[in-house]
Amino acid sequence: MRLFRIAPEKFLENYTGLGGSFEDGARWNLPQTPVMYFGLTASVAMLEMTNYTASPRKVPPSYRLGLYELDDDAAISELIESDLPEDWSAFPYPESTQEIGNQWLQSLEGVGLIVPSCAVSGGLEHIMVVNPRHQDIKKLRFKHSFKDIFNPRAFSGVYLEE
Repeated sequence: MRLFRIAPEKFLENYTGLGGSFEDGARWNLPQTPVMYFGLTASVAMLEMTNYTASPRKVPPSYRLGLYELDDDAAISELIESDLPEDWSAFPYPESTQEIGNQWLQSLEGVGLIVPSCAVSGGLEHIMVVNPRHQDIKKLRFKHSFKDIFNPRAFSGVYLEE
């Protein structure tokens, strides 16, 4: 299975889960819980990034789009939209999703939990919450990085300060 994430280049091969989501918590984890987030497609990873920058054209120059492979026999679970609380996609993210994610992370039942992406409505795209403490983390491998995350024509109407 191919996975994608956008991160500073120096952290692309870091699988500790001790980044920003560890420090501050995120939709599927409470603070101080190791976790990593990946898109199931490059485009959903790119859309997810737009939730964290003032403009996709202002992604820091040190960031890269990383391509990863996860072995097909890795332990993966999935939650579909109908399994989730009504407010699952709200912002700020609700405690209910943090508790669901934390329970899954603490259970060590899998290395990946596929959940709907909030960046694409209707549960049409998905991300994977990755548990760096699961034994199958060794089945996740970094393959390649891409410097140009967004096509230069994308968001060309957005003013960039030089």
